[in-house]
Formats: sequence, structure tokens, C-alpha cells
Amino acid sequence: MLALFSHLSLFLGGIVLPIIFWATNRDKSKFVTFHALQALWFHIAYIAIIIIWVFAFIIIAVIGGLGVGAFTSTTGRQEMPVFFIIAMIGFYATLFAIIFGAIGYSIYMGIKSYQGRLVKYPVIGNKVYAKVYGPAN
Repeated sequence: MLALFSHLSLFLGGIVLPIIFWATNRDKSKFVTFHALQALWFHIAYIAIIIIWVFAFIIIAVIGGLGVGAFTSTTGRQEMPVFFIIAMIGFYATLFAIIFGAIGYSIYMGIKSYQGRLVKYPVIGNKVYAKVYGPAN
């Protein structure tokens, strides 16, 4: 059950729950320790990706915003360029895809861990496995 909550803490309690579960169970259960560490690193990566994505868009928006003055019509009105509108739609679509994809994958990993399976996240799973269980044979 603790492994399940470690993964579901992406939208239940952030990185605090996996840290608590890891700290309280690292000597008791390797299974819970493995899933708590995996969930912790997944949450950290998720937060980093969101921050990088938002800052990248802010930089693009500022650079694009500087060019908005070039889109002044003959009547003197400034209109938002179509490229900027398309960029906003693309930004939010990608942001929601990242958010809902991470939530969906956390739910999937939580269900698999609740079933007692030792599933791994693609990049960090093997590193966490080696840390908790020792190097693979």
C-alpha cells in the first residue's frame, strides 16, 4: 500500500510522501524503499521538466513579444501575431500533455506496485534498483 501511495503522491502530496516512506521503511522493506525512491526521482524529474518548459516558453514569448511592434497595422492598432497565438496553443497543449501523461503514468506505476510487481521507470528504475537491491546479475 505504501508503494502505491508513493507513486500516487504526484498529485496527493508531492515529494514529501516518498521521502517519508523511504525514510521510515529503508530498513524494513526493500520493496517499499525501491518504489519510494523511484517515485521521488520521478517527481523531481517531473517538476524539473515543468520548470524548464515554462521558462523556455517565457524566453520565447519575450523574444516574440519584442517583435509584436513590427505587426502594427496601417491604422496604428497593434494586433497579436498569428504565430504567437499558435505558439500559446502549442505551449498549453504540450504542458497539459506533460501533466496528464505524468499523472497517468504514476497511476499505472502505482497499480502495478500495488499488485506486488517490481516495475521500473525507464531511466531511473535501473539505478534505483541497483541502489536498493544491489547490482543486477
